[in-house]
Amino acid sequence: MNAFLAILFVIFFYIISYPFAKNLQLCGYDIKHFICNFFKLPYAFFGKTSLIWTKRIVRFAIMHFAILLAITLPYFILISNFWWILLGVTCEFLLLPAIFILSASIMQPCESAIKNFYIKKACKILENFKGIKIAITGSFGKTSTKNFLAEFLRKKYKVCVTPKNYNTPMGLCKTVLENLKADDEVLIIEMGARRKGDIKQLMQMAKPNFGIITAIGEQHMQSFGNLENIKSTKYELCEHMCKNGKVIFDVSSEFTEQLFQKYKGEKYAVGQGGDCSVKNVKCSRNGSSFKLCIDGECHAAKTKILGRALIDDIAVAACMAHLLGVETKSIVSTISSLLPVPHRLQLLENPFCTIIDDSYNSNLLGARQACECLKLFKGKKIVVSPGLVEQGDKQYELNFKLGKMIAGCCDEFVIMNEVNKTALTKGALAGGLKKGKLHYAYSRSEQKQILKTLQEKSCVVLFENDLPDNFK
Repeated sequence: MNAFLAILFVIFFYIISYPFAKNLQLCGYDIKHFICNFFKLPYAFFGKTSLIWTKRIVRFAIMHFAILLAITLPYFILISNFWWILLGVTCEFLLLPAIFILSASIMQPCESAIKNFYIKKACKILENFKGIKIAITGSFGKTSTKNFLAEFLRKKYKVCVTPKNYNTPMGLCKTVLENLKADDEVLIIEMGARRKGDIKQLMQMAKPNFGIITAIGEQHMQSFGNLENIKSTKYELCEHMCKNGKVIFDVSSEFTEQLFQKYKGEKYAVGQGGDCSVKNVKCSRNGSSFKLCIDGECHAAKTKILGRALIDDIAVAACMAHLLGVETKSIVSTISSLLPVPHRLQLLENPFCTIIDDSYNSNLLGARQACECLKLFKGKKIVVSPGLVEQGDKQYELNFKLGKMIAGCCDEFVIMNEVNKTALTKGALAGGLKKGKLHYAYSRSEQKQILKTLQEKSCVVLFENDLPDNFK
């Protein structure tokens, strides 16, 4: 009987460990980050993103269950006194976070070994790959630039590209092992980072001969600590570029321009006065028109893409494509058929209203261009946003600015969750938005109910950032 009760309690402890497992997964399985933020619990327990049952999380779940069983069974079987068993159950309940961390720590060497196995396997394939390898990093615009570049290069080459936002060592491994074909001629690699050394590791794996650094700014400040760490981490692309490698810099970004000045290898600038630039940019709700200038010649271009920063990303991609021999005429023609990257100023229209989906963007620069795009539309304007997250000491300051910015472009503002509520509210009020125009939702279902009451025919709804159910 006691053994049966022990198993029931193990199952109970196992089930209530779910929130910790989800938080660990959202922390990128970084145990140190998980422990440092445990009492803050920045991630919501039951958000829109459920625990993803990857092979790694399954292995961890088995280990955690085994440890709970090893702890619980002995005192249920060896102790007959009810009060002592109750004391044991209470202590185990209170120590559950520590037991969870123990399970994760025990699995860490095993996961490192598995990770290294796949990295070595992918590196061997990358070393034998004779095609062109292009690395792309930056704080903003990596994925957009990658997708635009892939479209340009497909006019001349067979291209493999890291999908979605796969920008970690394991993302690169997955791409190489599952997607890279023997006859591919170009591999485009997006490289993300949350701390110093991340880009270095990816560069050592890929050994690319071409590189792109997009706009740099205050992103992941919580893990980087300061802007100088961000800049030095992005510069790891330059430091570990192959001999005779070529790097393109988006010098319309002040901090990227500083790295351009620092780099002594073969380099190209995209921006005003650079090797490639855009001018006469005009945006409307139907898209953008501009002149693309390469090698002193300017070409009229049109695109369905919204937002000046995305036009800069197109220019960066065009510069690299031109460098790799794609004809300018082909580039300009392709620009007209480019589609918005999903969740990055993506226009979704229906007979009742227009939705601007900028839900992937989570930085002040991106939010500013989203607000500018919203101003292009007529009708009632509604913004839904949880604000900016993972901004460290600047979290309040940046969200106050965001709230003030949003107040200048909308009629109604729906603020999601608690984490940035005060900063966004005060910023919006300082920006002139009336208190009655501020609305608060703490879940996706509440958000939908509020939108039902606010929406009207021909209104425009901007979703700026989409972390409302992951972050409190």
